[in-house]
Amino acid sequence: MKAVIISLVLSLLVIPSFAKDKPNVVVSFYPLYDFTKNIGGERIDITTLIPFSVEPHDWEPTPKDISKILNADLFIYNGAGLEPWAERLIRNVKNKRLTVIDMYKSIGAKGEDPHIWLDPVLVKAQLKVIKDILVRLDPKNKSYYESNYERYLRKIEELDREIKDTLSRCKKKMFVTSHNAFSRFAKRYGLKQIPMTGITPEAEPNPRDLVEIVKIIKGNKIEYIFTEPLISPKLAESISRETGTKVLVLDPIEGLSESEIKAGKDYLSKMRENLKNLKLALSYE
Repeated sequence: MKAVIISLVLSLLVIPSFAKDKPNVVVSFYPLYDFTKNIGGERIDITTLIPFSVEPHDWEPTPKDISKILNADLFIYNGAGLEPWAERLIRNVKNKRLTVIDMYKSIGAKGEDPHIWLDPVLVKAQLKVIKDILVRLDPKNKSYYESNYERYLRKIEELDREIKDTLSRCKKKMFVTSHNAFSRFAKRYGLKQIPMTGITPEAEPNPRDLVEIVKIIKGNKIEYIFTEPLISPKLAESISRETGTKVLVLDPIEGLSESEIKAGKDYLSKMRENLKNLKLALSYE
């Protein structure tokens, strides 16, 4: 049904062709918004399709959302199956003015895990892609974009160093998460993630796997397990009761709550909150 709606909108929509003062940029979800906004600043008009407080794995666009994409100069999405609707839509786009960036492919990422924004090293590659395309679309503001890029790149490099230094001083290396979002992060920093469910948080946990996870928790004397903000904590709470562990939050930063938005939180602050909880769970020395 969704595919039919997309085709109908594509066939009826008339793409206006008029000059804009600023590039009209549409991104799929929060991390791409934060990265692009930090580089584009006030020189771009930016829209996010998936509301910050909505878990993105199962979100689908409305005709209004599709119209936003088709009237944009630039559409950036994560790729690797995080937004399956994007691939369906892009195949039918007739707007030659629209530049489309599949970020996963653009940075040459490998494997099935789409959570490339949780690895600061891969974030650096994403920032370059964003900077380069904004410069190409809006060359008169090249120095502005490059300056913002260099400034934000330094912040990401500082975050990477901070995470590396902190986690290298932790006694433990194994952590248990709600879903398989942190495999890239774990590999980058020499940790081992034990996920309760698969790549998508909606995946049903396998009872046999849960029994094994309980054994791992008890066998390795794990004291904390992690849940995340945009999904139900029931599974983590059940494992917690079974094992006597405490529950902390490890946020895959797929969005922000309204209270977090009002508090001015962003990708960098959320990553540091994650690091604070990992320090506690992994016995920071």
